Amino acid sequence: MTMKKKGRYIIIILAILALALNQGARTLTRRFFEQRKLRSDVKNAQYQNALLKKRIYYLENEPSYIERMVRSELNVIAQGEVEYRFPTKEKGKGEKNEKIGK
Repeated sequence: MTMKKKGRYIIIILAILALALNQGARTLTRRFFEQRKLRSDVKNAQYQNALLKKRIYYLENEPSYIERMVRSELNVIAQGEVEYRFPTKEKGKGEKNEKIGK
């Protein structure tokens, strides 16, 4: 390596060390990442707010939406309707896995 390249590497290393050992630089870096997280939180909150506003609109203006919400969240069925329930394929606690065709 030439003397010029070595000098550049030394300057770069000294600059990195100065930034790494400097309390202000560490604080600035920490605050940068904190700001990114807060911006992400704000975007998520705005998205949730938009969804809730849409839901309020439908609750105020669409009777069928209210009926659908009552059915899904409260598990209500209308008089004269038949509710069908299908069993799941989950294994019970006492059952063992057995191999077929030993």
